[in-house]
Amino acid sequence: MTKAHAIIVAGGQGRRAGGEQPKQYQVLAGRPVLAWSASTFQAHPAIDQLVIVVPAGNERDVSALAGDGARIVAGGATRTASVMAGLSALEGEAQDIVLIHDAARPGLASDTIDQLLDALGGADAAAPALPVADALKRDRDGRLETVDRAALYRVQT
Repeated sequence: MTKAHAIIVAGGQGRRAGGEQPKQYQVLAGRPVLAWSASTFQAHPAIDQLVIVVPAGNERDVSALAGDGARIVAGGATRTASVMAGLSALEGEAQDIVLIHDAARPGLASDTIDQLLDALGGADAAAPALPVADALKRDRDGRLETVDRAALYRVQT
């Protein structure tokens, strides 16, 4: 039977966000950023397993904020290596669905998970995407020209 699992990659340094600690551990509305996504996955009825990938040595600290039921594993030197560590930690079958989420993105909604699972019913891969709303410009020989954004989307990680 096909199951759905989630991996949250939480190994980034979050330097652009500023602060004394990486963005995924900073507090947002009373909770660490990482805790928002972890609780969304844990509350979703279709998610069988949750794996959170963190820098080596942070497993114990993250375990306390992730709540019960999440498996915390050490990641690698790159995002790709960390995703592989998360996949290796899953106990599943080859046909199972795996959702991969960036811990620094706390706005994950349950309906986004539903939409992704629906999309994966007929595709090998899917990602949330939003139409580009900002004006886009391209440099043409030192002059800026407007780029048609009608067919452009921002893919979320």
